[in-house]
Amino acid sequence: KMFTTLREGVFPALGSDSDFDFVLHQVVQPWHSQCVPCHEAALAVQRVAPQSYVEYVANIFRAYTAQQFTDQVTLNKTRKQLYQELLELLPESISEPDSAAIQELLLPENERASRSMVQDIKWTCKYHRTRGVHVTPTVFVNGMEAGAISSGWTAEQWLDFLKQKGQDNFTG
Repeated sequence: KMFTTLREGVFPALGSDSDFDFVLHQVVQPWHSQCVPCHEAALAVQRVAPQSYVEYVANIFRAYTAQQFTDQVTLNKTRKQLYQELLELLPESISEPDSAAIQELLLPENERASRSMVQDIKWTCKYHRTRGVHVTPTVFVNGMEAGAISSGWTAEQWLDFLKQKGQDNFTG
């Protein structure tokens, strides 16, 4: 919900000349078995076609909202099946060579080849462990956790919060 609210409500309201920087960090939740392939796919897009990363993440969230990647639906799917479904979500803006490179990262032709996205997942997990992030969403403003922010916030609530630019508004 938060991603969609920010992307479709807050960012357009702030405009392109805003002095805010928003950084999306993926937080892997390994207790959802489909989570790691989803994150690996998004990280592969970020590595190969960074200009399409946000659009791809939006595609994954839309698919999840449509029940495509929920625990119940993915329970009996193989990792390879999940990768194939995730590859189908690649934005059309990704070139054919980049699409092939992303596919090779997720489904290497040599099945004995180690998946190179594993290291990216390790770095992502380590980064959030050192920051004490255990639940999502967790929002940081100016490097400090802003616990008052909720995933259910409307665009208006976000804009009110951002007016203060994080000044003493971290706990609500």
